[in-house]
Amino acid sequence: MFEHLTRPPALPHFTSQKIYQQPGMVLLTVDEKVKNKEDLIQVKSQAGRNIAKKLQKREFDRRHIREQLRMLLLSHKDFMPNKRDAIRYLQGALDEYNHVDELQKQIKSLSHGLRSGRNTLLEEKQILRQIKCAQEQKEKFCADLEAKNWSHWHLPEVLNSKESVKSHFNRLYNELEGGIKQQTAYYSKAARLGKKLSAVERDISSLQKKLEKLECKREKMYEHLQQLRSSVQNPS
Repeated sequence: MFEHLTRPPALPHFTSQKIYQQPGMVLLTVDEKVKNKEDLIQVKSQAGRNIAKKLQKREFDRRHIREQLRMLLLSHKDFMPNKRDAIRYLQGALDEYNHVDELQKQIKSLSHGLRSGRNTLLEEKQILRQIKCAQEQKEKFCADLEAKNWSHWHLPEVLNSKESVKSHFNRLYNELEGGIKQQTAYYSKAARLGKKLSAVERDISSLQKKLEKLECKREKMYEHLQQLRSSVQNPS
C-alpha cells in the first residue's frame, strides 16, 4: 500500500572539521600588533636618521671639494700663451740680430778684399755694389730692431742689444718650462678633485634614494598603525 510513496532524498552528511593552528604560529592580539608596528616604525626611523646623518656628511664633503676646486681655479693663472708670444717675438729679434752680424761679416770681408789692390776696376765696382747692398740690408734690420715695441709683450724697453735680448729670451724660456710643469700639476690635481666630486655625487644620489624608499615604507607602516589603533578604539 505504500509502494507508491517515494523515498525522501538523503540529507547531506557533514563531517566535523577542526581548524588547527600551524606549528610555531602565534596569534597576536590587536594591542600586540600595535606594539610590534610601533617598534618597527621606531627601527625604520632610526635607520632613516642614520642615513640622513651619512647624507649630511657627504653633502659637507661635496661643498668642501667644490671650494677646493674654486680656490684652485683662482690660483691658476694661464700665462703660458703670453710667454710663448713674447718668446716668439724675442726669437724674431734674435734672428734679425743674427742677420745683422752676418751682413757685418760680409761687409768686412768685401771691404778687406777691396783694399787688397788686386781687383780690376770692374771687380771693384762689383764689390762696392755688394757692400752698398749689404749695408742697406743691415740698416733695414737695425731700423726694425730699434722700432721693436717691447712693452706690447710686457718686455723691458732696455732690450737694445743682442746680448740683452738673448738673456731675456733664456729667462723666459726657463720660466715657460717651469710654467708647463706647474700647469701639469694643476690639471692633475683638478682631475683628482673631479673624480672625488663625482664619487661623492654618486653617494649622495644613492643615499637620497634610500632615504626616500625608507620614508615611503615608514609612512605606509604608520598608516597601518593608525588603522590598528582605530580598531582598538572602535571595536566592531
